[in-house]
Amino acid sequence: MPRSQHPASRPNHHANNTATSFINPWPSAALPTWTELFQSSFPLGWYSKATLHGHQKARKIKVVSPDWGHPNADGLWDADTTATTPTTPQSIIGTWLGHASALVEIPPLQNNKNNHSAPDGQKEKAIHLLFDPIFSTRAGPTQYQGVSRFKGPPCKVADLPGCDAVFISHNHYDHLDVASIKAIFKHFPHAKYFVSLGIKSWLLATIKVAKDEVVELDWWQDREFDISSLGLTAISRNSLDQIQQKTKKQPTLKISCVPAQHNSGRSPLDQAATLWCGWVVERFSSQDQDPSSSSSSSSSSSSSSSSADQAQFTRKGAIYHAGDTGYRRHTASGSPICPIFTAIGERFGPLDLCFMPIWRGGSLGFISYLGLRLSHHDIPAALHASPTDTADIHLAVTARNTVGIHFGTFVGSENETVEAVTEFADACEQRGIRWLDEGGEGNEDGEVAKEDVNGRAGVLNVGESLVVDIL
Repeated sequence: MPRSQHPASRPNHHANNTATSFINPWPSAALPTWTELFQSSFPLGWYSKATLHGHQKARKIKVVSPDWGHPNADGLWDADTTATTPTTPQSIIGTWLGHASALVEIPPLQNNKNNHSAPDGQKEKAIHLLFDPIFSTRAGPTQYQGVSRFKGPPCKVADLPGCDAVFISHNHYDHLDVASIKAIFKHFPHAKYFVSLGIKSWLLATIKVAKDEVVELDWWQDREFDISSLGLTAISRNSLDQIQQKTKKQPTLKISCVPAQHNSGRSPLDQAATLWCGWVVERFSSQDQDPSSSSSSSSSSSSSSSSADQAQFTRKGAIYHAGDTGYRRHTASGSPICPIFTAIGERFGPLDLCFMPIWRGGSLGFISYLGLRLSHHDIPAALHASPTDTADIHLAVTARNTVGIHFGTFVGSENETVEAVTEFADACEQRGIRWLDEGGEGNEDGEVAKEDVNGRAGVLNVGESLVVDIL
């Protein structure tokens, strides 16, 4: 039974004293009034294919066989890289697996042959983080119920190069899929699971994962982990300073649960009974461990410390997965916006690689299947960011590279996909955000190019990867 809290002391997103009901505590999440609904334009219309598909950035999203960012990869890092693999160990590789699913590969702690903790003659294994996995044909309580995929998955769970940690943003069926979770547990039994409040009990009842392998967090809570050859080992805060003094190491990974503006529920009876969230994963390293730190530490966020030795430790990579989130009550200008994204940017930015939703859920896909267009500018928008909203979120969190997700998979037609891509491209251009297809992002000295001061954003094919150098 969750411990009861006094109303004055509980977080403002908790709707009761037992952490079993939650709310979005911002004006930007308020439901529209009857007046606003009556003043809205009729949301249904017809697609103009000539205009939509004739857009300069219009593209169909394909399903491609993943190469995980480096063909011929074995999931391990070596100093002897080829032209088709990252040229330095300081790269993060993100692969979009469709909808909100993404696999992120981050480099190990040590990366040169003369200074690593792996046994002699062995390479060190990269770390693989899996977000909101769904490989099923349908998003629903069974494979005979729920919305069906328009684009298939690019691979099976067994084809993943690794899976050390699984992150769940909330319990909607398109983000928490039973069949996918069971397959992950079968093929990667040692993976850890990171979930928001209320989901741990569901996970323990669904798969026979050890209780200690599931980490349940509230908004703004975090956990710090060290990476060993056997996986992720938690570091208690009480012993963290002592460990740092003895080993001169920062915790390799810091995992933070951050707010999102959304909701939860798998039936009418459990609405908002579990929390929804986003995730930030930060990798820390030191100059002793990382031969490239001295050349790139100026653009990395330094960890706080109280000693000269600890001042050497710098953040070497940050990933943000927004889960599913809204941004404002309505797309009209002047509508209240959610303040959490600026707070995330101030606390964690700049963020090297971000995955952010650019479209609504798939339950309304039948409308485009019928050939109609549902305008997201004329329906309540508090719980799902529009492509334009996501461009604003990109700037608010100070993202360096953003991959648009949560589109093109559970939709009714290709028109929905193209509309999301073209609106996202236009919004990025208007805000001075470079489109991913246009390259850019840095130079040989590790400095951000002048034209990329607002970062880059764009979309990938399902199964395609983006390699991001840590500046």
